[in-house]
Amino acid sequence: MALFRRSKPDLAAIVAQEVEKALAQTPMAGAGGSVVSMPGEPSGYNGGGGQGLLQTPGTPASPLPRPSDAFGAQLGPAQPFLPAPLDPVFDDSGRALPRKYQYDVAWNLNLQERLTPWSTLKALADQCDVVHRCIEIKCAELVSMNLDFTVSDQAISKIMADQNVGHAKASQIARDLYGKDIDDLKQFWENPYVHGDRGWAEWITEFAWQHFTFDGVPVYPRYNLGGKVMGFEIIDAPTIKPLLDNRGDIPHPPAPAFQQILWGFPRGEYQASPTNDGEFFVDAGQGGEFVRDQLAYFVRNRRTWSPYGYGPVEQSIPAATLYLERQMWLKAEYSEGTMPTTFMRTDSRDGLDHLKLAQLERVLNDNLTGQTAERHKIKMLPEGFDPVFAPSIDERYKAEYDEFLIKRIASPFGVAPTQLGIIPRTGLGGRGQMEGEQDQAETMSKRPTEAFIVDCINSLSRRFLGADRSVTAVLAAEGSMTDQVNHAKALQVSLYSGQKTLNTVQSELGQPLYDMPEADEPFIVAGNAVTFLKGMLEQTTAGETIGQTAQAPGNGAESAQAPAEPGQTAEEQPTPKANPNLSAPEGNAAASEMKAFRAFVAKRKETHKWRDFDFKTVGAEVAETLNEQGRATVEKASRRPLGRQASYQGQDI
Repeated sequence: MALFRRSKPDLAAIVAQEVEKALAQTPMAGAGGSVVSMPGEPSGYNGGGGQGLLQTPGTPASPLPRPSDAFGAQLGPAQPFLPAPLDPVFDDSGRALPRKYQYDVAWNLNLQERLTPWSTLKALADQCDVVHRCIEIKCAELVSMNLDFTVSDQAISKIMADQNVGHAKASQIARDLYGKDIDDLKQFWENPYVHGDRGWAEWITEFAWQHFTFDGVPVYPRYNLGGKVMGFEIIDAPTIKPLLDNRGDIPHPPAPAFQQILWGFPRGEYQASPTNDGEFFVDAGQGGEFVRDQLAYFVRNRRTWSPYGYGPVEQSIPAATLYLERQMWLKAEYSEGTMPTTFMRTDSRDGLDHLKLAQLERVLNDNLTGQTAERHKIKMLPEGFDPVFAPSIDERYKAEYDEFLIKRIASPFGVAPTQLGIIPRTGLGGRGQMEGEQDQAETMSKRPTEAFIVDCINSLSRRFLGADRSVTAVLAAEGSMTDQVNHAKALQVSLYSGQKTLNTVQSELGQPLYDMPEADEPFIVAGNAVTFLKGMLEQTTAGETIGQTAQAPGNGAESAQAPAEPGQTAEEQPTPKANPNLSAPEGNAAASEMKAFRAFVAKRKETHKWRDFDFKTVGAEVAETLNEQGRATVEKASRRPLGRQASYQGQDI
């Protein structure tokens, strides 16, 4: 038996203690284990950036079942590996959430690395004339549009369903409910800057430059001492570093989501909360939000593998680089070119050596350099001299290649080549091609850009200004006189064919609604007669249509008033016209045709077969609508489909 026993030292504990001492005040500090925070510092803060590894629970991950009928076949795919999650697993399932993508390790510590440097994008937007012009054209499109606020279609549809009213009445109710909110938003967005001497045009121009150049627009709300938003400041995108959480997503409060990098080091950090439910300056909200620390960061072309966008300037880099090299070649032809315009070829019969040739060159050049008048005079050459003219730069220059590069640059911006001065050289060209380019740009570029701007404005208004989700921003262009005329004609066709009511048209034009029952009822114009759709057919108690309603003279339908043109006042409406019915005079061609059409529908109801009626007195749009309604009536009578189904506002003919 030993007289005494020496205790063996715990080597693992000693090594861990020494390693922790060695890693203190290094980026690896806090990689596992607890870190004591100083007073006033965040929990777990160690004075610098680091891994801050989160230890997974002691419970191992539980893989999903691997039944033999799914993976156990001979020469089959084999059973998949058992996963080893990097993130903590849930207690109920034993499995972790998926990461959004395989991001770079220590992404939040890498402050400068980016596939395409910010400086390259900024220089290209400033120094390449085509890129610069494309951005100016897109900015001009946005500035030319009027920003307005209105009630969303979803809110109007909800009012129609809840209160059982028509579209026009629902629009009026919505305007009464949200009128003050709309006026407040209009007043604020007249100048969204903090400074009072600016306006919407400057703000949206600055917003658009950030969007098209970097596809990232950081917006910071500025508050006054009363906790009210004074304006929205647009921050330069290259200074904002988006942070990632463990899953590769935007960190939620109270964690920071963005940092501002100035002179190579973070100078501030901000949260990304969908709502600003924190308190002003002092207390945090339920999720740790602070109002003053909020930042909005808008990206249009988002990708899964990067928190940054992919803007038009970055997309145009290959073509823009070739274009800049092309411009450098043109400039070098004048500044560094060595190609003379004329050579003298000689047979050297008189034994001209290089010294005599150089002397002759000096004589000719001295007499002609800078002497415009001398160059236009006739010059005699000795025997054996034969001038050879080199091709000039305009002969070697091919404009087609430059046009190709310009089109490639303009394509990501959605700018038509004709807007950059590229005139079609082949094909029809002219007005037809310009209209085609305009339609394509409208679909592929202009409307998506407008939708993105509207979403950004709605997000800022709802998040920081407390706007209701029933109110939405609208970007509307006045358009040319031709566009306005076409729009008015489209409204007239929809009105005369019963697709819209008078009050619906007045609502779309932003004009006061008519206070009369006829204004909310659809009607059809056949020649000079007006036929209201409501109550035209008699039905049984079971809802079966049995025929045309016999209307007495003098009722509302008989003395129907002709519709007003879009934008026409009540005083300018045409005089009332008689409504064609079964007792209409045979001399009226339109009324007679309507009578024949009703008889045609009744006959088709008996045979349960349908073909379109050949109208003579109404337009093509009205004829199509009437035929669709007649088809629906016959189909309802036969209780079987007869082709396309169509009915208008639940009324059959």
